[in-house]
Amino acid sequence: MTDSRTGYNAVAIGLHWLIFVLIMANWSLGIYMVDLPISPHMLKSFSWHKWVGVTIFLIMILRVAWRISHPPPPLPATVPHWQ
Repeated sequence: MTDSRTGYNAVAIGLHWLIFVLIMANWSLGIYMVDLPISPHMLKSFSWHKWVGVTIFLIMILRVAWRISHPPPPLPATVPHWQ
């Protein structure tokens, strides 16, 4: 039996890049809010930072569940064994 898949499906790719974008946005927000003075704006930024983190965590659980139910495609034959 041969596996005809040549790459990851759209859901796996979409989840991967969604997590990447959210992590970069959350990192940027974290860098931005480090020097904010104590104010309602700072508290709102901390709240956003926390909830983006929770959202990333939940999407990562979804991605792991997707990966378990949809195994990755086989490695190409041109990849050296040591990699």
